[in-house]
Amino acid sequence: MRLTAVEISKLLVKDILTAVKGKLTIPRPTRNKKSALTDYVAANLTPSLEESLNKLLTGGQKRKTLRAGAPGISAPAPSERDDEQLPARKASRPDTEDLGEPGDFLDLPSEPIQKSCYREFYEATSNAALKLVVCAVCGRERDHRPDKVSSLELKEIPLSSRLVPERPHPKHTLFDGMLLQPEGLTRCNGGGTVANVCDECMRDLRKQTEVPPRFSLANNLWVGAIPTGLSSLTFPEQLLIAHLYPRVYVFKLFPKSGGGATEGLQRGMRGNVSTYELNVHAMTKMVEGTLMPRPLSVLSSLIAITYIGAGQIPKKWLHSTFRVRRHHVSRALVWLKENNPKYYSDIVIGDRELDQLLEDDVPDEVLGVIRQSTDEGLVDQESSGYVRTEDIGDARDEGTDPLEQSDLHAPSQDTDDGSPDVIPLQVSGSVDCDLSNITANELMNWGLLNMWKDGREGPYAVRHSGQPASDFPTRNNADHCPADQHNFFEKVFPCLYPYGQGGLESARPIPLDLPEHIRWSLQYFDRRFRKHETFPFVVFGISQRRQALSSARIQMKGQVFEREARAISSVTAEKLEQAKSDEDHGLPISDEAIRVLRKHVHATAARVSGSDQSRYRLRSQIWSTSTILGPPSLWITINPSDLHDLITQVFAGEDIDMDKFMATLGPDKSKRAKNIADDPYAAAKFFHFMITTILETLFQVKVTAGRVKTKVGMGGP
Repeated sequence: MRLTAVEISKLLVKDILTAVKGKLTIPRPTRNKKSALTDYVAANLTPSLEESLNKLLTGGQKRKTLRAGAPGISAPAPSERDDEQLPARKASRPDTEDLGEPGDFLDLPSEPIQKSCYREFYEATSNAALKLVVCAVCGRERDHRPDKVSSLELKEIPLSSRLVPERPHPKHTLFDGMLLQPEGLTRCNGGGTVANVCDECMRDLRKQTEVPPRFSLANNLWVGAIPTGLSSLTFPEQLLIAHLYPRVYVFKLFPKSGGGATEGLQRGMRGNVSTYELNVHAMTKMVEGTLMPRPLSVLSSLIAITYIGAGQIPKKWLHSTFRVRRHHVSRALVWLKENNPKYYSDIVIGDRELDQLLEDDVPDEVLGVIRQSTDEGLVDQESSGYVRTEDIGDARDEGTDPLEQSDLHAPSQDTDDGSPDVIPLQVSGSVDCDLSNITANELMNWGLLNMWKDGREGPYAVRHSGQPASDFPTRNNADHCPADQHNFFEKVFPCLYPYGQGGLESARPIPLDLPEHIRWSLQYFDRRFRKHETFPFVVFGISQRRQALSSARIQMKGQVFEREARAISSVTAEKLEQAKSDEDHGLPISDEAIRVLRKHVHATAARVSGSDQSRYRLRSQIWSTSTILGPPSLWITINPSDLHDLITQVFAGEDIDMDKFMATLGPDKSKRAKNIADDPYAAAKFFHFMITTILETLFQVKVTAGRVKTKVGMGGP
């Protein structure tokens, strides 16, 4: 009797393809779907092919019989996906039914499989799996299991001579001549020292070369510990001691409720920071030589604050974020002059300049740049999501509104409890995120409106210019680069690079590109970079601009670009207005030059992370995949709650026993919210961890070495 498609479907796809090899040519589209493959094979059977398929069917049935009758035989491999792994529905099925059966698609997982998935998920979120250790070689915070961290005695470190720093520094902490991170070392009872080394550094150390490992501290990645005098500085205080002011910072603040209680402001306020270039050369001329600290008038040209909400913002809400303290600024400058000779050896700390600073209050230069918008719909438009945001109560229910009772210019009376009143959580834009209705010049004017007095324009502290400071690396060879060569990032962030070493794109034996060094910085063990107010967003903005320039260069190298450039050059304001009118009326753009321009703009922006065009490209990839392989059988949204999940708190540095988490609940709601606000990297890491863990343990979908492997999980076959 001739084999049917149903009988052939009992075989695995790989077995069918092996059997037909050399006997029948299978069209490419047919290979992607088992039902189409079996139908095609059944319709084109030859005697020799049918004989091969019968042998496979007979052999598979015998193996199943042996397994069922011999309890000593080990369980089948997961890849065979036999019926023993599948649940038995109430409706009985033949014992010979395999995972290849079309009817198996909606089968439910058996109870043992469910328990196995739950067990894997529990183990993946246990103390052992979530353990964070510091790699002594690179100084990064590593996940103990995924990063395969090993513990070695110092004498066992391979090619340890490669960890000797090329340019020693008095503050280096050396162990047997090696530059290692002390937090990654453990003293043994016998007197020896054990070092934690991640797998990436270990593989690099085994290479037969003389240069240091790529991400090691010896590769000029040492930044040194931050002294207390610098770590406690507020954002305005950091600006007063910096050498470069490469950007204007626009803070957008709004209360989540109609005037939440001040003790809950860590969650009650959010903020955005946008960055815009300034003329650094003009600013250098503005100050006299190397006189420090900078005058307070600088702040009004560097900071702009927009408050969204009704009523006046209480001054104490701004105190911890925007205050200036004379003693802290003086102490920081004295420390930098003594310990950072590269940038601060020649500065002059002026007593008169220090006397102009406040003892401890928000300067009028900052209060004067606050502008208010009562359109609270902007907040909902920019922060809308899939799930409702947690509410913390409404002060209006209590009959009081702190906004109406506040005095912005009254002296601040709150005490310093070490917790910021206003935390910039969403540092990604300004009032108009996509800049479709507001220009950079308008944003600049918001920051300088306080200079307008009596109907006349006052003097600017810094004038906006089209010649920004260059944030591109130098092209000098690392072997011939002087040790005192200035670095853009070291001058902008003296609190992150207190000794003037280890800056992004500085000279080093093994060069690191900008994205690599940014990732290293965000993983650094003391979390200084990822918890800084502006560092993550400044470097991401620079990275985006580099991607845009690189993408534009690729577009310009196209064979037809010169011809299309001539068409683009014919674009006029009238043509753009006509194209806008066409789109407003739902009509295709009629002008060919406008269509060419739009094509190049979209192609260029598609290579820039975070742009709308990059998301369009991802959407196209999803659509193409669905077209080739068919639409997904299950649409599901996984939205973990970073606020309430204790795993986020572990990533943020909290000491929580996850094996007994019901007995130790960890920090309260306010503390959890503050940890997430302080460390957005931990929240992003939590989301990535949870999605990966759910897919691998509960759904049994794993990606290894470019291959996708699946087993029976909570969703069935």
